[in-house]
Amino acid sequence: MIMKRFNLKHLFLFAALAALALSLDSFVGSGSDCILATATAGFAALDWNIGQNNMGGFKNKLLFIPMNCVDSIPSLPASPTTNAEMVTATGTFAFKQGATVSKPIYLYSTDGMVGYNAEAQGEKDGISFQQTLTFFFPGNLPEMHAFNALVKNTPGYYIIEDVDGRQIMIGMDGLPAATSPSFAGGQARADRRGSTYTVTADSNYSAVFLGTPIDMDAVAAGGSGYPAGN
Repeated sequence: MIMKRFNLKHLFLFAALAALALSLDSFVGSGSDCILATATAGFAALDWNIGQNNMGGFKNKLLFIPMNCVDSIPSLPASPTTNAEMVTATGTFAFKQGATVSKPIYLYSTDGMVGYNAEAQGEKDGISFQQTLTFFFPGNLPEMHAFNALVKNTPGYYIIEDVDGRQIMIGMDGLPAATSPSFAGGQARADRRGSTYTVTADSNYSAVFLGTPIDMDAVAAGGSGYPAGN
């Protein structure tokens, strides 16, 4: 009886270990089950069309949205069906009723001074990206110094636009961007004077694009930047 009981215990233990091994095999992927596949999005060829445009840099206008002024923001799909959808945020910024900011804040930058990079961070099996945005506002205006005082401890989201018209969002839901402004008054008469802004955000993606672009010129003119109905 003791031997039967002993064998039965070992049989159950073996079955449990086999089930665990199968679940781990399913987790890491085998055969046609490729890791990083999400719905029908997954690894695909990266090809380059010889002769296509590839100008660097970004346009000299940006948008800032304080985190505490919005109820919801554009978000990435849970189950993307294409690789483009994997890094394209859908939806719009919905501002809170009665919030002190009810539309994106337009920001001018000196041309050629808007920069964006995404550097890898973390351990080899836990790598993410630190997105870094920089831009420059010239002058010594009181309004600029007031913005510096307000933005330095205000998490939020930034929108920039590349030369091809694609808009990138820095900061995601739960992972807003942080802004560090610094001012330089210059010494020589020819020195550049103004504020440099360094914006950082953590992300699983080197860039997140906006599915519904915002008309920055319309925001500058006093509008919301969204078409009617949005």
